[in-house]
Formats: sequence, C-alpha cells, structure tokens
Amino acid sequence: MDPRAEVKNAADPQQVKGAARRQQRREARRLAAYHEVMTTVAGRAVMWDLISQAGVFRSVFNPHDGMQSFNIGRQDFGHELMGLLLRVDAEGQLYLQMEKEARALEVREARDTDAAHTVAASEEEQAS
Repeated sequence: MDPRAEVKNAADPQQVKGAARRQQRREARRLAAYHEVMTTVAGRAVMWDLISQAGVFRSVFNPHDGMQSFNIGRQDFGHELMGLLLRVDAEGQLYLQMEKEARALEVREARDTDAAHTVAASEEEQAS
C-alpha cells in the first residue's frame, strides 16, 4: 500500500469518513479475492501448502533462539492465514473441503510410496 496518509486533516470528519469507506472497500476486495481462490481445487491446494509451510501443525521449538523466533513468526503468519480463510467462508465449508482434499492427497502419496517400496523390495529379492 502507498505510504501516503489516508487523510490530510484528521480533524475533518468528511475526510475521516471517506478514508474509512475506502478502507472498507479495499478489505472487501481482498476478502473476495481470497474467497475466489478458495473456490478452486488449485487455490485450496496452494493455501494448504502455505499453511503447512508456515508450520502451524508442528512445534516451533528450536534450541537456537534465533531459529525459534523465526519459527514463531512463520507460524503466526500461518495462523493469520488460517483465520483469514475461515473469515472469507463463514460456514467453513471451503476450509473443510481444503483440509479433506489435502488429507486425501497425503494418503494417496503414502500409498504410492509404500507401493514403490514394495516393488523395489521384491526386485531386490529376485536379484538375489
């Protein structure tokens, strides 16, 4: 956002009201954009990736203070993003759909990995 002041004279009620209206319109556009992202499978996948990368599902502990502070900040961003996504979808249906899709993908990927390990193990046995 432009660092320019929203009002030139904070004592002028008209300028203050106008600034508040502009801020409300900006926030409404922002929320609408996030809602639009959450209505697509790809958008939900990206949002889940950001939340996961922020570390909201793991401990922030690190014996190195600097890294722990970094992890705390990163996780805080993830919590803010989660809150925003829940705010743009009052019923939480899109958020729940996102989580369901992500969990299903994790299960499929784990199954694929297990299958690859099984094939590799049986190939090793045949080679012996």
